[in-house]
Amino acid sequence: MKKKIGIIGGGASGLLCAVVASQGDCDITVLEKNKRVGRKILATGNGRCNISNTEITPAHYHGHLPSFTAYALKQFDNRALERFFSNLGLEFVSVEDGRLFPMSLQASSVVDFLEDASLRGGVRLMTDTAVTRIEKRGGRFRVFHEEGSVDFDIVVIATGSVAMPTLGSSDSGIRFAERFGHKRFDPFPVLVQLLSSDPLCSRCSGVKLEAEVSAVVNGIEEASVRGDLLFTNYGISGLAVLDISRAISRGLQRGYRCHVQVDLLPDMAPDTLKKILQNKSKRFAKKPPRLWLNGMLHQKIVDALLDMLKLTRKSSLGTKDVQRLAYTIKHLQIAVHDTRGAKGAEVMAGGVDCSEVFAKTMESRLVKNLFLTGEVLDVDGDRGGYNLHWAWASGYLAGKSILASANSS
Repeated sequence: MKKKIGIIGGGASGLLCAVVASQGDCDITVLEKNKRVGRKILATGNGRCNISNTEITPAHYHGHLPSFTAYALKQFDNRALERFFSNLGLEFVSVEDGRLFPMSLQASSVVDFLEDASLRGGVRLMTDTAVTRIEKRGGRFRVFHEEGSVDFDIVVIATGSVAMPTLGSSDSGIRFAERFGHKRFDPFPVLVQLLSSDPLCSRCSGVKLEAEVSAVVNGIEEASVRGDLLFTNYGISGLAVLDISRAISRGLQRGYRCHVQVDLLPDMAPDTLKKILQNKSKRFAKKPPRLWLNGMLHQKIVDALLDMLKLTRKSSLGTKDVQRLAYTIKHLQIAVHDTRGAKGAEVMAGGVDCSEVFAKTMESRLVKNLFLTGEVLDVDGDRGGYNLHWAWASGYLAGKSILASANSS
């Protein structure tokens, strides 16, 4: 008799798990709350789907058990992922920083191929089906949804996290796991924009530049990266801000004081900047500082800095003024009081404690035949396709384990 497999969540890990497991003699059903599977995949990479990265290593992942990802990433690295999708008919293309995309540069291509492979494998896709609870009775699971219930021999919780709630995301998977005795680490948003009440941010709204951006938590620099910085009405954004946001978000969750330190001119050494400003202040002594500074920085930033340092009314800058200005340009501090939360986050850190899950199969150590994959687990990755790859890799291991179980029964 065929084993009945229920996969809760039709996202990246759930669909890949279904495709892999469908190669065996089992009856698979994917229960998805949205009208179509793969809705979150469609939003990744600005609709192009940053599907993975050429540098898949555990160093790009975070959580309370850093070693947990090693086996999955070794078994299903970016080359294995490329082979998997190539067998379905989808080809990849890489860009200079190692990010991988479908050659079509359309996220819909990825969803289409996974959906087609699932259906060809006999997988039943139950969309518009929100699971409300899961119980285990005897050796089987009963999955309840709004229209009734279904019994399964094996259940995979692949529901994702609360990130991007407008796409139907929720914390249901973590809550289901908790009902079975699993411990959770409270989620917090990462790869997220930061909120600041500093008037400089709103004054410079719309200004984008390359800067060195550092996360400072309780006076300690925890992360630093160079990249795009965007000032907004609510605070700061840009790729560099997303990259350091984990340290800030975690600090805020713990009640720590946090700020972002910005080097507005990262290509210029402090002493060099000081000399240039001193020379300009003398050479253009008859011109207002906001005019000659405009040749180095955006006018909005210039005006905001001069106001902050109370130099706006000065017709020329003295030596101490120049020193203060040079220091602020290299060490601009922006206090952060919050993030944009789940609605702005690409992913959530935290989740089910990985020490309670077998790293080689993604099966629960507490409940036999219960599997947990993707963002439900306490694993989050860096920006650049790493989080989506974790969804693929963890879904693959769960699928392989289910396949082996089905073939041995």
